[in-house]
Amino acid sequence: MECARGRGPAARPTDLAPAPGKHSVIRSLSHRIDFLFDLTERRLAAARANGVVAPRVLGQARAAALELAASGPVGLVHGDLHPANVLVGPHARMVAIDPRPTWGDADFDAVDWVLEGAVDPVGLEQRGEELAALVPGMSPARVLDWCRALAALVAVPRTCAGRADAETWFLMALAGG
Repeated sequence: MECARGRGPAARPTDLAPAPGKHSVIRSLSHRIDFLFDLTERRLAAARANGVVAPRVLGQARAAALELAASGPVGLVHGDLHPANVLVGPHARMVAIDPRPTWGDADFDAVDWVLEGAVDPVGLEQRGEELAALVPGMSPARVLDWCRALAALVAVPRTCAGRADAETWFLMALAGG
């Protein structure tokens, strides 16, 4: 099966994703998205920080992320690809660890790399374009859409921890909160 990115028209997830058997560990990206938003909601409740992000903002962000998951190209997604999960291995090769594999839009994996350190829309867009230039088939527009949809997931733990820096404020603004 070919799940290459950037070849031909974008296929719907049901067109390319294999039908995993009952015992498959690989689920759809939408399952991962629901897990992440549920986790964020539990973190807010545990921190008694319900006013940090309005439920409306999280609901809209979840809907946007699920729409992106349903409308994009389908390939194997790491699912938890952030800088702390990439190590330098033998012969200076990068090694990704701690995967949460799913089937879906691989541009999802770029979010943490593009959001890290971003403090304004221009810088965010530039980071997305720079990363897309290095990764064949990556769509800078879809990466930015993913960043907007998932910004609340990155902002909430930072806000609950009391961070009030420029990056956290930008993430909150990007999330619409």
